[in-house]
This record gives sequence, structure tokens and C-alpha cells, in this order.
Amino acid sequence: MSGLGLFLAGWFGFSFIEYLVHRYVYHIPATTPGRAKFQYTMHGVHHEYPKDETRLAMPPIITVFVASLLFLIFRFVFNTWAYGILAGFTFGYALYLFVHYAIHVYAPPKNFLKVWWTHHAQHHYRQDEVAFGVSSTLWDHIIGTMPTKRTAD
Repeated sequence: MSGLGLFLAGWFGFSFIEYLVHRYVYHIPATTPGRAKFQYTMHGVHHEYPKDETRLAMPPIITVFVASLLFLIFRFVFNTWAYGILAGFTFGYALYLFVHYAIHVYAPPKNFLKVWWTHHAQHHYRQDEVAFGVSSTLWDHIIGTMPTKRTAD
């Protein structure tokens, strides 16, 4: 597989992992006190304070740890393909960080970010059980978690 193909596979893979983590880890049902604390610590506080710039990404030390762990896993599973895949995966994460920061910190944009801003605003302010994709709406379309269209009353 070409370097570009590996990069695109990593980016595509990140988009799916982003969706899964946001839906099933960050929005884990708070069925026990431990789960409730985990959910609030990992993500609930972000929903409570969505404009807090300090709560929009993992702390750098955790990011380095996770990236190192992912590298080891990717290297074991994909051998030398890991480098291209991890490059695309890292690009996906960087794009996620950019989009997530921009849609939380800045006023509603009138540019290419508007689709992402509107989608994520639905998740935060109207329907937190849908719209789990941040840097892509692809998996929300495929899995059926797109927000419902609001009609005029």
C-alpha cells in the first residue's frame, strides 16, 4: 500500500475512533456512582462548561502517553505500515483539535466550519444523544445518529 493510502486509512480510522470514543466512552450511561464520576470527569464537565478553553482537549502528558501506546499497538499490528497509518491518525486528531477548539471558542462562523459548528452545537445544546462526530459527520450518517431536523412551529 502506498504512503498516501496508509495516511488516508489512518485518518479514516481516526474518524471512526473519534465517533466511538465520544459516543461510548464519553457518554457512558451513568448507571453507577463510579460510572457517573468517570463520565463527568472525562466529558460531563465539558458539557457543563462548553466555552471553557482549558477543557477542550486531553492534557498534553496524557496525549503523549496515548500516542506512545498507540504507536506500540500500531507497530505490533501493522508492522512498518504503522508509520503511515499513525501519521494519518495523528492528522485526524490534529484536525479534531482544531475543529473542536474553533467551534467552541469562536462565534458561529460564516465559512467552512459552519457545518461542524452547527452539528456540534446540536449535540451540546439540543440533543446530546446524537451528533457524536466532531471533525466529521460521516459516522453519524452511517450509524443513524444525525440530529433530527427542526421544523418551524
